[in-house]
Amino acid sequence: MTINITVPTSWPELNQKQLRYAYFLLSSGQYEPDQIKALCLIRWGKLNREQLEVLKPEQIAAFLPMMDWLVTIPDTPVRLDEIQGHEAKYNAKMHGLEFENYLIIEAQYQGYLYRKDIAFLNAIASILYGADLHLTPVEAYSVFVWVASVKQLFANRFSSFFVPSAVSQEETDRSIHERIIKSRDTQIRALTKGDITKEAEIMKMDVWRALTELDAQAEEYNELKRMQQKHGK
Repeated sequence: MTINITVPTSWPELNQKQLRYAYFLLSSGQYEPDQIKALCLIRWGKLNREQLEVLKPEQIAAFLPMMDWLVTIPDTPVRLDEIQGHEAKYNAKMHGLEFENYLIIEAQYQGYLYRKDIAFLNAIASILYGADLHLTPVEAYSVFVWVASVKQLFANRFSSFFVPSAVSQEETDRSIHERIIKSRDTQIRALTKGDITKEAEIMKMDVWRALTELDAQAEEYNELKRMQQKHGK
């Protein structure tokens, strides 16, 4: 028996039904990575009982590397089109997201990483889906992955501005809160160039435009440092 298996090869290829299934498996905590890949391979490859009886475990295992992308944060952001009847307000890359809401999402995301409290993801979802939501585990996981993938995209796209920094494992709630506030104030000041009358305008700016400007400023600063070092200053 010849068995041809055709499955998605990246996150963006998944339709909404497939995306929800992947989030269900990944958020359940019941499956190992290879089990998740195998279950998706079987479902999305439309393998029937007869085919599964013919295939040997090692043959199925040989296909699993094709699904490695499934257990990583998406390189290209993806998101559920709707949650609990509420449509996403932004596309997957968050074009059109106000800079003010970006700062709020960043603070809530950092809070979730530290506290693992779904309330932080509920707060993020209220911005991204425009409603007061109490997320299920699957929905919460989808929101987390959406933000994580966008942050990864931003880090790659605006590499001068987003410079990795070491974070202490012993940071307290207060120190994390203070770091977030300091980062927020620094970004706002950089965009307003110290003119507080421009703050309201800046906060309504598209996040992509704001980060483009911050990245350009960071690159100018880095270039100035390189020139100073070159001339021994």
